[in-house]
Amino acid sequence: MSKVAEEGVVLVDCRFVRERNALLCSADFGPLFMDMYLHLGQNGVVLGGGADEKLKLLLAALVLHAASRPQADTCAWTLHLESAGMNLFGVVENPTGHVTGQVFTEHIRPVGGNVLHAELAGPGGLRRRSSVDFKGDDILLAAADYYVRSEQRPARYFGLGGDQFALLTAQPDCDTDWLESVDRNGLVTVIRDLTRAPLERRHYRFCCGCSPARVAGVLAPTLRGDLDGIFGGDAHITVACPRCGTRHELARGLFDGPAS
Repeated sequence: MSKVAEEGVVLVDCRFVRERNALLCSADFGPLFMDMYLHLGQNGVVLGGGADEKLKLLLAALVLHAASRPQADTCAWTLHLESAGMNLFGVVENPTGHVTGQVFTEHIRPVGGNVLHAELAGPGGLRRRSSVDFKGDDILLAAADYYVRSEQRPARYFGLGGDQFALLTAQPDCDTDWLESVDRNGLVTVIRDLTRAPLERRHYRFCCGCSPARVAGVLAPTLRGDLDGIFGGDAHITVACPRCGTRHELARGLFDGPAS
């Protein structure tokens, strides 16, 4: 498996399995998971009922997915788990390598089943959205099902032990029989084969990059029409970042100036 370059950084190795025409992305997510728990602790968030494990799996699956895509892409997934009354959110910015996410358990609207909502933002204002429903609460199976039904090509996620995960995706002329039958040991053999150097190594870390100014900029178009009602006689309001949940104190002065 890949080694960690510096504290908190996860290296995703991307290998093209030439004789099978498949892309294999793999990483040890230990540093990212550790920073996720530190972030939750700093914000006083305690996730029960296995929600933290689900968030870890979502982030691992999404990072591997993003690593298989062009460097300019930003990928966001929201998983709605109907029976758990829970939404899991994650976003990965390839240009910065930033990864963040959170769990929502309040005011979750029932929709009749589990759904994965995916959004892709690329260069030139490219935006693409898709949604697929899925059964059960296995996050990795849901992510693989997204590939089949939205990306329209087979893919498989693997837990390789500990915090190590891998994604195997079909490329043109893929040996799909091999892709669908290979087991974890087979993938580990490929990863450890010194003759199969990674084509690319992507760097990721748990970091939102939010700030009071950045959150205010997102909210400004909505709030500027009623600043008096929102602030009342206060000089500040407290708002949670919609991506990572960090609570920021926003001064009214951040909303001064012309509407965008």
